[in-house]
Amino acid sequence: MSKLASITSLVAATAVSQAFGRFTYSVLYIEIRDDFDLSNTLAGSIGSLNLVGYLLGSLLVAYTIGNLGLVRTARHGLLGVIIGLLLLTWAPNMAVVTFALFLTGLAAAGVWVTAPALATKILGVEKQGLAVGWVTAGVGLGFFFACVFDAALQTWRSVYQIEALLGITTFALLYLSIKTSEATSSQSGISPAALRQIPGWLNLCLTYGLFAIAASLTLTFSAALLEDDAGFKEQSASLVFALIGLGLALGGPTVGWLADRIGRKATQLASLASLIASCVLITTGLPFVAPAGTLLFGIAFTGVVVNITTKVSSHLDGEAFGAAYAVLTIVFAAGLAVGPQLGGIIADSSGSFRPALLLSAACGFCAFCLTFKDLDLADRNR
Repeated sequence: MSKLASITSLVAATAVSQAFGRFTYSVLYIEIRDDFDLSNTLAGSIGSLNLVGYLLGSLLVAYTIGNLGLVRTARHGLLGVIIGLLLLTWAPNMAVVTFALFLTGLAAAGVWVTAPALATKILGVEKQGLAVGWVTAGVGLGFFFACVFDAALQTWRSVYQIEALLGITTFALLYLSIKTSEATSSQSGISPAALRQIPGWLNLCLTYGLFAIAASLTLTFSAALLEDDAGFKEQSASLVFALIGLGLALGGPTVGWLADRIGRKATQLASLASLIASCVLITTGLPFVAPAGTLLFGIAFTGVVVNITTKVSSHLDGEAFGAAYAVLTIVFAAGLAVGPQLGGIIADSSGSFRPALLLSAACGFCAFCLTFKDLDLADRNR
């Protein structure tokens, strides 16, 4: 099969696993909550189990990828997500919804941790930024289409039905386009300790964790800020999701291409600076300015992910990359869990969502400083 088919299958796989399997619930949150007559607390807690599954899945991948290999891990992960999506198309009660969301989170880690290494192997190390960028773009495309499906279809189960069908098609394409023998063979002895082979690995973890907190605050509270603080209509505020998805889709290949040409240092600092600026723009709540901020946020988000991922892949490859990246994914997931909790406390105490977005900008600034320090030390050690 051609490189185009292989890359397309990986882009589709990340769309299915990350966007459909993990983020569609946030788009359908109100409909599912009302359908089962749940409180916000219970509906939110059920949704958080998806993140718990993702954390456990990342840990599982970190310890098993050396035996399974990249391709088998990706296939197993995608298959698990599809099973979860199929359960959601039928789900007669919240017990099934809860289990399905946990399963999709658990399985999604298998795709996300392996996709960057597979894409880099297909396109070549000299194009690793572009390879990771395309994989990351899949998340944005899936997120965008999840919003489109929600607007076009009558029920939340119909949305999951379309996503499940797309997932089955994607699995077939992945199975046919990427053979086990084409990827790095399985290696024994691979463990999460591989991360320590990367210079500045602790700084990298701190940066990724701070970025995750910043990202989760913006993703969670942007729409609420525009609706409650800025007076946007509910339908207008919900377009934030689509704009973020569009930014994610545009930012992946664009930033990846730039990273290959002008270097990871410049693009990483620019991405973090854009993240800070996007939070400030959204906080204004002004028409056109705030929506532009959400689009910029999507581009900045993928920029940071692409650059951190390519840093890992430039030092490690194959299953060693997968094990190390799984640890970073756990750090990222922990940040995603902490952010909304902090933001909720701040919003309740202040009566506004603006301080939560300003905290996001502050976390982005700290990540910028850590990145600048890390890059400065790297230059001195040359």
